[in-house]
Amino acid sequence: MKEPVTILKEALLTEKATMLSANLNQYVFSVYPQATKTNVKNAIEQTFGVKVNKVNTLIQKPKTKRDRMRRGKLGYTALSKKAIITLKAGDSIDLA
Repeated sequence: MKEPVTILKEALLTEKATMLSANLNQYVFSVYPQATKTNVKNAIEQTFGVKVNKVNTLIQKPKTKRDRMRRGKLGYTALSKKAIITLKAGDSIDLA
């Protein structure tokens, strides 16, 4: 099993993520692209000591962007993977 440090990058604290955590007990994390749902679940449970009910993952594919510093040549944004974690009722994670 992989270490939680090699799976979780950071917690995402956007407006949508704070609405999910307040209303639905869901938290959003940025994870490494090679991480699976079971890896993410185990990492969250080990790191924060909570019970995870469900893990949803999504991959944001790279977009092409025009780079003005290199005379208009195309560049790409980074590929990223997010995990939306649903916790058991009564559990919570303090991200502040």
